[in-house]
Amino acid sequence: MQAKFASSKFFLIRIILLVVVDIFGVQFAMTLGSRIGAVLGIGIGLFLVLLNVVFLLDRLYPWRWIIPAMAGMFLLVVYPMGYSLSIAFTNYGGGHLLTKSQVIAGFKDEYYAPENSIKYKAYVFARGNDPQPADFRFWLVDPDGKTYIASPVESGLKAAEASAYQPLDAKGVPEALGEFTKVGPQTYSQRLQGLTLDDPPDKIRLTRLLLLDQSFEAQRMLSRYNYDKAADTLTDLQTGTVYRTEGGYFVTGEGDTRQELTPGFTSNIGFDNVTRVITDPNVRGPFWRVFAWTISFAFLTVLTQFAMGLIFALILNSSDLPLRAIWRSILIIPYAIPFWITAQAWRGLLNPLYGPVNLAIKNIIGVSPSWFTDPWLAKVAILFINMYLGFSYMMLVSLGALQSIPSDLYEAALMDGATDYKQFRYITLPLLLVAIGPLLIASFGFNFNNFTIIELVNNGGPPISAATVAGHTDILLSYTYRLAFGGKGADYGFAAAICIFIFLIVATLTIINFRFTRALEEISENV
Repeated sequence: MQAKFASSKFFLIRIILLVVVDIFGVQFAMTLGSRIGAVLGIGIGLFLVLLNVVFLLDRLYPWRWIIPAMAGMFLLVVYPMGYSLSIAFTNYGGGHLLTKSQVIAGFKDEYYAPENSIKYKAYVFARGNDPQPADFRFWLVDPDGKTYIASPVESGLKAAEASAYQPLDAKGVPEALGEFTKVGPQTYSQRLQGLTLDDPPDKIRLTRLLLLDQSFEAQRMLSRYNYDKAADTLTDLQTGTVYRTEGGYFVTGEGDTRQELTPGFTSNIGFDNVTRVITDPNVRGPFWRVFAWTISFAFLTVLTQFAMGLIFALILNSSDLPLRAIWRSILIIPYAIPFWITAQAWRGLLNPLYGPVNLAIKNIIGVSPSWFTDPWLAKVAILFINMYLGFSYMMLVSLGALQSIPSDLYEAALMDGATDYKQFRYITLPLLLVAIGPLLIASFGFNFNNFTIIELVNNGGPPISAATVAGHTDILLSYTYRLAFGGKGADYGFAAAICIFIFLIVATLTIINFRFTRALEEISENV
């Protein structure tokens, strides 16, 4: 009996928790679905359904441990990848951030005043001491003497007779419209000048103050653009120009006479972003230079970090070294200090004007190296700083791997007359790579996307040229970031296309990592 009661109690608690999660989840799905994308909202909704099924059915108990990971994978991996892939084939970016329907709505909301447009005298009525838009009314008089009442928050003019309102002033204008009292237009001139009143399909705009008449001049404005959905054209009713859609713009004319309306809209451009890497000279040159440097940077970083770490590991592994514990503690310091502090410290040390390192070099050779403005020296500085940041880690893993190598292998090698070099070449290095080979490949992949060190040390500079956002020390990821956020105009579509290249390269490295790991395991089994 007690067991059934306990079971019922826990089931009730589970139901209550699911209801709470569902309430928040539905709100979350609706918010993200409306503001970011319907696919994301639908995905969250499906996840909520799956969550309820899993937690209500006891036979699906093991899935309760998997669901949180699936949610994180969908929100943080699957959806961002899918979204990036979708915009890689569009022109989404600066000047093309809006949808076509939003752009059309924006153009249809533009108005102009023809030469023969109707002009009204607008008398101001207000209520309260601090009137808001809803606290204003306007008495409009057209050139024929017809009178209307208009509100800033209501659509359309309402025909009205002055005789229905008493008393009237000398011009025949009511002193009050119910609870709204006539006021001098200069009282609220700054707030009201330029105000538009909605009278579909037109608008009426308060254009200027008429002090002698104690009113505003109001002019009827006509809609400037008309969109023909069947022909997919936009017509400028003021000039008669017809604009067609092309490349995410409404355009007219050809060649030198081509004109386009801004802003443009997001449209599918196929593989244009991908082919730009090959066909556009302003992109092709910087892209392949950045690509080559990215490979070089990742490879040289791993090589220098591993070489330096291995040298110190071999020294610390020697039993003849005095004070080994102290040296080991000192050499771990670069790894223990937060890397962004170290990177900024090295920026100061290498400063061409007052950096201690540069001052010492200048005292020796008479020249202060321009680490941050010279393209080659900037690359050397990046590699040196990154080597300093990572050699401690390589030293630790190499030291552990060295200590795991059986000593009898070296004893057998000595009996066979092997020199120290041959022992290192045929025993130490192969067995060391068995242990840390996968870490070296993983380190290559990490440094392939090591945006932080590039940004902290020199912001990717110095710049390659004024025609591109790329710098000499930019890697693909930082170049993508500058395309998306740091250029003269954001180019999200092209940045997403470059992300495809990065993904393919990293995926290839992952496959190589798996195969290399399997090969090293076979070597280890044969030793």
